Amino acid sequence: MSALLNLESVSKRFGFRNILNNINFSLDTGEFVMLIGNNGAGKSTLLRIISSLMKPSNGEITFRGTNQKDNLLEWLQIMGSITHENRLYADLNSIDNLRLYGTLYGVEELNSKIDAVLAKIDLSHVSQLPVRNFSSGMTKRLMIGRLMLCKPEILILDEPYTGLDQNSFRWFQEYLREFHQQGGTVLMVTHQIELGLELATRVLVLHRQNIKHDISSAGLSVERCSALLEE
Repeated sequence: MSALLNLESVSKRFGFRNILNNINFSLDTGEFVMLIGNNGAGKSTLLRIISSLMKPSNGEITFRGTNQKDNLLEWLQIMGSITHENRLYADLNSIDNLRLYGTLYGVEELNSKIDAVLAKIDLSHVSQLPVRNFSSGMTKRLMIGRLMLCKPEILILDEPYTGLDQNSFRWFQEYLREFHQQGGTVLMVTHQIELGLELATRVLVLHRQNIKHDISSAGLSVERCSALLEE
């Protein structure tokens, strides 16, 4: 059976500078993979390529056994992401942002589900406020709310905990746990290694533009992960 996603010899250059070099790994349905690496290792670039926001300079990405670019619509329909760009409409309020995305993804009973999501992410009281007036934490919660509403099959997450307070940590962690337990697939970049290890089934270490370690998370500690980053 084909992997859900497979990267073969994926590289990315900007000018004469290599950002990623010969990346190879597969992601199977139902895995929760944490990708770690020091600043500048290329983690965000890799996630942008996987999310189809950026083209690789070389290599191939296959999705369910076919080239991702030939199966792009299906990929975009099942993939939800959190990146450094929020991709929200700043002049619209929370309700209208969620209604727009919910309509695009064909969410049924949309209005009631929007109300439920806003209550879950604690934004009901500011639901009429334009998103441009949101704090970074409120914006991050709305991005998470978009995932909750659209219910993707795979999550591509780049530092999703950043900007969240302690209460938000808890309910977001429970959302990720439930998503994974129900068969969802996750690829997550985070510096919050302890939180990542609570959920991850596998850890990838990106160092000097390449995957240096691909290991099970079973028995893996924060200290061991830190040591791998220092090698």
